[in-house]
Amino acid sequence: MTDKFEQNAADLGLANAADPKGAEYDLVTSLLAAADFRNTENAVTEVEIRRAGKFYFSVHVHPISEDDVRAARKKATTYMRNPQGAKYPPIEKDFNPSLFNSWLIYLATTPEDQQKIWGNKSVKDKFGLMENVESINVLLLLGEKTALSDKIIEISGLNDEEQFDAEDYAKK
Repeated sequence: MTDKFEQNAADLGLANAADPKGAEYDLVTSLLAAADFRNTENAVTEVEIRRAGKFYFSVHVHPISEDDVRAARKKATTYMRNPQGAKYPPIEKDFNPSLFNSWLIYLATTPEDQQKIWGNKSVKDKFGLMENVESINVLLLLGEKTALSDKIIEISGLNDEEQFDAEDYAKK
């Protein structure tokens, strides 16, 4: 874990960051850099869509946040009136995993590509699409959509093999 911390600190340009009390370590700069995960060039990944070796287009994606996942889930869920009465909150009726993955991809896509690719007027007109997110199912094959979702999960740190170990942390 220390090696990863030192590498991240070096990536941020922080000399001697392994020693947080060192003069070169700037906690505020590190915290702001960590919070600005979507806007850094290093966080954006370009994914090319190719079929049979032919390049079709590329899309730029960034890590997603927990709020993005929550928003995607909400948009992919239909609700119904609570059978116990109107004073109780609505309950989940149906969850659409395909729509959930489309929203994850859309929310992870850079704003420029959201408009240029998913919001392409010619594509939306040809296929009678109302929302930009609908074009994801038109433009991507199932395998491409799955691979793109997996890539977004990977760059968001949800597939990290190095898990937090409380015992190891307590020993330090």
